Amino acid sequence: MRDIVENLVALQGIDSAARNDKNERDGLQKKIQRLKELLVVAGKGLDEKREKLAEASRWYRDKDSELKADQEKVNRAKSKLQAVTKNKEYMAMQKEIELLRKANTNKEEEILKLLNVMEEFKLAIAAEQEKISALEADVNAEEARNATRIGELDARITARSTERDAIASKLAPDLVSRYKRIQSARDGLAIVPVRNQACSGCNFSVPPQQILRLQKLESMETCRNCSRILYWDAKVETAAES
Repeated sequence: MRDIVENLVALQGIDSAARNDKNERDGLQKKIQRLKELLVVAGKGLDEKREKLAEASRWYRDKDSELKADQEKVNRAKSKLQAVTKNKEYMAMQKEIELLRKANTNKEEEILKLLNVMEEFKLAIAAEQEKISALEADVNAEEARNATRIGELDARITARSTERDAIASKLAPDLVSRYKRIQSARDGLAIVPVRNQACSGCNFSVPPQQILRLQKLESMETCRNCSRILYWDAKVETAAES
């Protein structure tokens, strides 16, 4: 029974250490992944701004072409006006020219507003590009900074897995299965020591007769509350009492 308990305790120690390593590795990887996701979102935002600027540029070219065409109409109307002799026709053409001029003035104002908006978009795009460049640098730095650590953790996890298999092979398959079930149900802890005459996993009181059986290694004992496997460690109990 002593060997069984010692192997279970060793197995728990390896599993807990491996779990800590995995949590640290996953935390580092998730941090990098979050930065990359922010980079993707920022890139999409930048693409949208560039598309809006492209649309504004197309609209500007169209309006500028319209303005030039309308200005040609004004010039042609002025040329025709010089050849008009009838007063009524002269007045009508003058009115037409004035309407064209007003329309052109409105278009010029629209174009000027558009140019201002385009300039604002260009500044916003430049600022966004700077942010993205800084974020890219952060991602690269984070990856470089954590690459070695992630590699170390991966190597440790692999080594612990090999060590775990070696210890598990010394235990009965049904006991290993039972250990795994408890571990899965109890946040990774399947076997815990008694501390202050209580289960150190859930603090539920352990009866004196059960403690006596644990001390004598008479049988496999479990907590009546959380079902974790219990073991007696005099050092743990002494430390708890001091």
